[in-house]
Amino acid sequence: MASRLNISCGSCGYEDISKSAKKWCTICEEGFCGECEKYHKSMKVTRDHKMISIEDYRQIKNISVNLNCEIHGKKLDLYCKKHDTAVCVVCIPLDHKSCSASDVISIDEASKNAKQSTSLLDLEGTISTTIDNVNHCIKDREIALTNVDQDEKTIRKTITDTRKNLNEYLDKIERKLLLDLKSKHGNCKSEILKILDKLRQIEKEVEKLREETLQMKRFASDLQVFLGTRHLNKIMSKKIGSLKEEIRRCTKNRMEIDVNHVISSLENEIKLFGEIKVIETMANLQLKDAKFDQAQIQIHGFSQSIQNVNLKLKQKFDIKGSESPISGCIMIPDDRIIIADCYGSGKLMEYNTNGQHIRDIPVSDKAHSLTLMDTDRIAVTYGTFKYLEIINTKNTSERKKVNCSSLCWGISYQDQKLYVVVFDQGIVVMDLNGKTLNTIDINVDRVFHITTTSDRIYYTDEDRNTVHCCSMTGQKIWEFKDKSISFPRGISVDSNQNVYIAGRTSNNLTVIQHDGRDSKVLLTDRDELKFPNAVNYNKQKKIICLAFKAGSVALYQVS
Repeated sequence: MASRLNISCGSCGYEDISKSAKKWCTICEEGFCGECEKYHKSMKVTRDHKMISIEDYRQIKNISVNLNCEIHGKKLDLYCKKHDTAVCVVCIPLDHKSCSASDVISIDEASKNAKQSTSLLDLEGTISTTIDNVNHCIKDREIALTNVDQDEKTIRKTITDTRKNLNEYLDKIERKLLLDLKSKHGNCKSEILKILDKLRQIEKEVEKLREETLQMKRFASDLQVFLGTRHLNKIMSKKIGSLKEEIRRCTKNRMEIDVNHVISSLENEIKLFGEIKVIETMANLQLKDAKFDQAQIQIHGFSQSIQNVNLKLKQKFDIKGSESPISGCIMIPDDRIIIADCYGSGKLMEYNTNGQHIRDIPVSDKAHSLTLMDTDRIAVTYGTFKYLEIINTKNTSERKKVNCSSLCWGISYQDQKLYVVVFDQGIVVMDLNGKTLNTIDINVDRVFHITTTSDRIYYTDEDRNTVHCCSMTGQKIWEFKDKSISFPRGISVDSNQNVYIAGRTSNNLTVIQHDGRDSKVLLTDRDELKFPNAVNYNKQKKIICLAFKAGSVALYQVS
């Protein structure tokens, strides 16, 4: 307990002085007291080292990340892209002779932006999917447990009803049969409970890995995250293998009884009351593979026809205290919904998918549009107040303000860049520090909503009743206009680059084909749709979050 509470200053310890550390250097992997920290910062060679508080360090202390080469004991300074592995200087001439100079880069360059890397997102997705798989297996086994109990009750009733018509002679063989039933039912139940216990243990272990991943993401250095992600991915592979092994052994058992139909007339010849049978079939449990699902999205590309797109209502709810159209909404992969109520209360609010209000996220002005950056961060524009903020939704004190030259409305995040609709300028492309990288010169006088993919920009022009698709440099790809859509506002894109449009005064939700040549009206006022204003398509869940009327939100499953 003492070692957990107290971390000593490494520099002072070298001088045989015992002093508690106040900060931890993630590069040197050593604690520093206040005085030694100042000296550490004053040296040119260590001035840029990242220091974190001891409290933050305790959150990641037990995460197993080896920063040294397991073979040579040297520091892992380099990374081989060809073999996807971190290496030390000794590894290069021994094991990577055939690797080109461009294949081997510094570990600092490789681990840059590791917290926003696809590998970390894949790990989080794998953990989340595995937990879903475990929960699915547990529910299946719980149903199997209920069914086998019901089988037992049905058989017991059959036995009891039959027993009423028999004489004392049958009492003896009845007891034998009940003992057989008890034994076989116990065996069936015992096997299911064993599997359940193992599945629940796997669930706890994966939950623990998720917590470690979250803590690593929040408090560890990029290097630790980079190496930790790979380490935890290996652990996850073993856990998934264990899970697959467990469900491979799952059987689906049913119990039946065959009652001798001549029992009433052959009392002297019957030796058994009946026979308990366990009908064993494979449970056929299927595990969902997160990476396979993502690959499927990429493989199919633009193949899905919009005529096959259909919506099924999952949930409807009203926003607390809002009496005006919602200006922005996004559904985060962990099922949180963030709502911007610019035209009403001005609040930024968090709800769950059951429509329960979780909290208000503090904002300094009226939030207009939202975009998801990763599982923790969103970017928010403040319209007439001429600035935007990058906010950590799990720690709202972590935020960055970026001033704009004029009114800023729609916003979208793509590939470490923000695309912002700025009045009288166009679409301003900026990095995550707020530095303007490019300005796409288009008329945005009546453009309030925008979305992007890796190679396209989409926006609505409510004055001309048009929907636009252009390249990342602003070159026109297509323009869509149809009398079925009037006053287009909210816009979102699915994995096939089909575009969903909220028609505010046409009171409908329309999907436009990826090439802009066809469209399909999905919802109208006959679906109680009135003044839809904001729409967001969650690609992981295939769910549309739609804001309409005065402060109402609906969730639709897309099929």
